[in-house]
Amino acid sequence: MNTADGVIFLIIVIIVAAVIKVMKKQKEKGSGCCSGCSGCSKASNCSYKKK
Repeated sequence: MNTADGVIFLIIVIIVAAVIKVMKKQKEKGSGCCSGCSGCSKASNCSYKKK
């Protein structure tokens, strides 16, 4: 593994970590629900619907 491989691997790890962080923030805000509540089995417990 040379330096270029290490840099590419590090960039991929940073991108994956950023995506996970954004998804967690969206879930905390309640906007992590799927496309709608009409067909969702968890619609009664969705924090987005209660707002």
